[in-house]
Amino acid sequence: MFYCGGVEMPPIKGDLGQPRRKVFYKVGHKAVLIDLGALYPRVAHHSGRYHPKGLQVDKVVTGVLTGWHLSEWGHWYGRVTYTVAAGVWEEQVTHWVPAWVLRPVKDTHG
Repeated sequence: MFYCGGVEMPPIKGDLGQPRRKVFYKVGHKAVLIDLGALYPRVAHHSGRYHPKGLQVDKVVTGVLTGWHLSEWGHWYGRVTYTVAAGVWEEQVTHWVPAWVLRPVKDTHG
């Protein structure tokens, strides 16, 4: 038992057994747009200079969404794979990104 000001307090039991919703959803392979400018924001008042071989993270790229996962505080994150470029070099990365930087790719077929 825990005592606070000489008073015996009951133990804290998290969510008190509330029903929990599913936290992970597989979605196959869905095309999404990823706003890298929002995912990797620039520092305000930065005085850096342009470099042609630097990471290109100030654009929207197409990627593949394979799952959604809920954070412990109720925010959704998508597991995405996309390509980051730097000059002529490119690399595929896969990681969890906040849902608010993702948008579905519009189907242009009829």
